[in-house]
Amino acid sequence: MGSDYINCFAPITIKGVEFKNRIVVTPNIAGWGSREGVLTQEQSAYFERFARGGAALVTLGNCSVNMDESSDEIHQLDLSRDKVIFGLNVLRERCARYNSHLSAQINYAGRNGWYPGSVHYAPSALPTFSEMENAEREGRYPKRVYEMDYDKLHELIEGYANAALRLKRAGFKVLMLHCAHNNLIGQFFSPISNFRSDQYGGSLENRARFGIEVLRAIRQKVGDGMVIDARMSGEDVMPGGLQASEAVVIAQMLEPYVDIFTISCAFHMAPSYVQEKMSLAMYTPQLPLLEYTKQFRAALKHSKLTFTTSVVNLDNAEFVLENDMADFVGMFRPFLADPDIVSKYSRDRPGDVNPCIRCEWHGRFFTHLPMGCAVNPYCGRELEYPEGRVPKTDCPKKVMVVGGGPAGMQAAWTAAQRGHDVVLYEKNGELGGNLLKASCLPFKREIEKFTGYIVPRVTDSGARIVLGAEADETTVDAERPDVLILAFGCEDIRPDIPGADLGHVHFAHEADSGAAVPGKNVVIIGAGHVGTESAVQLARDGHNVVVLEADPVGVCMAKKGSLAAPLGAMSREAGVDFRYECAAEEIRPESVVYRDRASGRVSELPCDTVLLAVGLRPRRELVGRLRHAIAECDVYLVGDLTETGTIGHAVNSGFDIAAHI
Repeated sequence: MGSDYINCFAPITIKGVEFKNRIVVTPNIAGWGSREGVLTQEQSAYFERFARGGAALVTLGNCSVNMDESSDEIHQLDLSRDKVIFGLNVLRERCARYNSHLSAQINYAGRNGWYPGSVHYAPSALPTFSEMENAEREGRYPKRVYEMDYDKLHELIEGYANAALRLKRAGFKVLMLHCAHNNLIGQFFSPISNFRSDQYGGSLENRARFGIEVLRAIRQKVGDGMVIDARMSGEDVMPGGLQASEAVVIAQMLEPYVDIFTISCAFHMAPSYVQEKMSLAMYTPQLPLLEYTKQFRAALKHSKLTFTTSVVNLDNAEFVLENDMADFVGMFRPFLADPDIVSKYSRDRPGDVNPCIRCEWHGRFFTHLPMGCAVNPYCGRELEYPEGRVPKTDCPKKVMVVGGGPAGMQAAWTAAQRGHDVVLYEKNGELGGNLLKASCLPFKREIEKFTGYIVPRVTDSGARIVLGAEADETTVDAERPDVLILAFGCEDIRPDIPGADLGHVHFAHEADSGAAVPGKNVVIIGAGHVGTESAVQLARDGHNVVVLEADPVGVCMAKKGSLAAPLGAMSREAGVDFRYECAAEEIRPESVVYRDRASGRVSELPCDTVLLAVGLRPRRELVGRLRHAIAECDVYLVGDLTETGTIGHAVNSGFDIAAHI
């Protein structure tokens, strides 16, 4: 008997190409390619895993028409040379073993190219908005952008077509043309990046011309039998940019050459205030692009449609398909969390799916690190663990784990899977550690799903769980472990200022959980993730909130990473008052005294509640006592004891140690 997800698992055939279900892996490149632009073994194994997990279509993202000239990722594929064909054919055949099709997204970055050596050709000689912001901040001129002349324009049309032909020669039956996110074709579409006065600029028909000519050239090269997917932005989400009504009309112009449209919504290299609106983090609603997709659905006559963006599970997908909003549903991050998500749903086992929490930890890719996942430590290690599990040990040991947070739970689970005799000590009455604190706020409830996933797997792993007991040297002596994994994490920092221990002073997470009840006027000390999230919720609940932060705004934003933009937008919408470079010097019963570091001015801020969010520190004193409890080389530190602050580091560090004991 098949699954209850009848729409997700309904086959569909386009131009003789059968797709076994309606779930596709949307474009991503993963950072595993070589700088020479060819597939590596790591990259092939990474993508093959998605095909094996049940996806009907897997898409290699952002493959360059000319990587020497226009590169906007450090390890993307170069479709301008025949040498890429061999690896593409090998991977395509591996995906075909599972009746899964492999596609590749053909792109030219234009003015978005950033890799050293890139030459910036675009419709008009305009730097990107983010480049202008960076140049102003760094005190330099923006990088030069060259307006494309006709020779360059037609050279690139031929380049797109030849890239498509190489995919066909590699055996591909599907390709994707990148027309979205203000890459080159999108730059022609948008009036904010196209100021040409010739036949490629001005009117909507003229702005669409380059994209049409690229598609026509591709179709002439690959023939009518290849399925062409075009990715488009529903709009630029940018004042003066491409509007939704215009995007739909352009799609109608492209439709004679396109079999599938994949609709997303973004503007690469946009101003920071626009980037805030494009976040896909856990703070934002699921399925945010439904309204855009509906407009395309109503306007297109023949082409199929793929809905994507913040789809987190097949329940989302079934809703979209059941209501005829699209023909396919695309996901990316849920496949990182669990590449078997499709096969598990096909067996009606959604409870076995490791849930994506939309934490943006995979964004480390944008700092040139390999793709990884916060909740799935096997992600990016498909060569090392091809079956998605650790091998059994030939030498079972007694493994003692101290701490039941994400790092300790993952370490205990992994060690038990390997066949070790595992005991886990947790000082509190339940497992979860900082996951429990992190999931208190309404807009962070997706973390609860991961807690609900990992806790029963640890408790059912065969590991012995001891709750309500803090391990010490005596405990270790009694257990006599061969290996000791310390995962008892960190503690909140209480700043060393007068009044920090007064009765109206609490840690921010205590207000989040309801353990402390804030008054009307709240001062939060610290504008990191924790302080900002607490401030947003309190402001939404009607409190007057001021946040004091000793660091400059730029330093603080950098520490927040990819979550800085959505947190900034939420804070402004909620009306939170941030005061940067302002250091708290004293907490009084009805106020906080702080110093403006820029001016040296001392001010007093009235309040009835003070919340502390100045950071965490490892529990080093206990580390010092336990790291000599057994042979020192058999004692390991994981999680917040080595690097504080992220679920991703905690889970992956716990796994790394336990997988190699």
